[in-house]
Amino acid sequence: MKDLMQRLQTWRLIGQRILAAGDPYIVMAAKAITALTVLLSINAAFPYRALLSRGLIVAAVSLLCSILPWTYITVFGVLFVLGQLSALSLEAFVVFLVIAIILAVLSYVTLPGCGILLALLPVLLSWKIPTAAVLLAGLFGGITAFVSVAGGTAVYYVLKLIADNAAVLSGEQTVTASGETVSTLVQRLLLLVKGVLGHEEMLAAVLVFGLTTLLVHLLSRADVDYARVIAVGAGAVFCPALMMAASQLAGVRMSAGMVFLSAFVGLLVSLAALFLTVSLDYPHTEKVRFEDDDYYYFVKAVPKIKLPEEQAKKGED
Repeated sequence: MKDLMQRLQTWRLIGQRILAAGDPYIVMAAKAITALTVLLSINAAFPYRALLSRGLIVAAVSLLCSILPWTYITVFGVLFVLGQLSALSLEAFVVFLVIAIILAVLSYVTLPGCGILLALLPVLLSWKIPTAAVLLAGLFGGITAFVSVAGGTAVYYVLKLIADNAAVLSGEQTVTASGETVSTLVQRLLLLVKGVLGHEEMLAAVLVFGLTTLLVHLLSRADVDYARVIAVGAGAVFCPALMMAASQLAGVRMSAGMVFLSAFVGLLVSLAALFLTVSLDYPHTEKVRFEDDDYYYFVKAVPKIKLPEEQAKKGED
């Protein structure tokens, strides 16, 4: 077991050195790939504006996002959605624009830094693996990261509602799946508003993901050993359990297998992220107390895990 841990730490060190050496290029590539994924997902769901669906446009915007801050992926994602919806329906365009403005205000009022979740979470929800983003937001985001998580979840369900009613919104059909007759602009607008306000599955998901993010954040900041690992484990259990309970209360059918699979994937991704970023030697924690004329100071020092060859090199220096 000791050899295995040393081998893992060696791989971790190698990975960190590779990341450090190519940091700017790796980050740029990650931004470009993320932007490309988001924009392609939008165009696949709403292929109504031919100009925005062109590969050259998508590639150019993705490359532009690679040199801009992460939040601009969300900005361009919103612009692409609005552009596509403008060709589908005025009602859908107006409803999504209002929601985008509300989320922009909330992101401005709360602490920034998690705006990318507004674009990334809808994609992960469409892939049925949103828990990874929820856990990582709780670990590395601020106390208000749950706002971005809730916002990204709401965006997914609003866009799904629009996609499910695309034929009615475009005027090709006048009868919804529930048998309601919708033919005028006002009726189509009311259809979307009522659909958003009465979307119980969306409300359940927003509540569960928001609470999970907040729980992981608070536990990861607790003054106990292995706080972040405990937080990830608690979030990976709490999220699917609460999701299944909320779906039962809301009368919404969900696949328990997919919910727990998402939690398992989120757990693995979060533990991998912790392994690459934080490696502390908790058994050798030291607590020191000292004082001056006015205060007592209590310091808890947790050493980083060092590889034997690193310690030898340090001793030679």
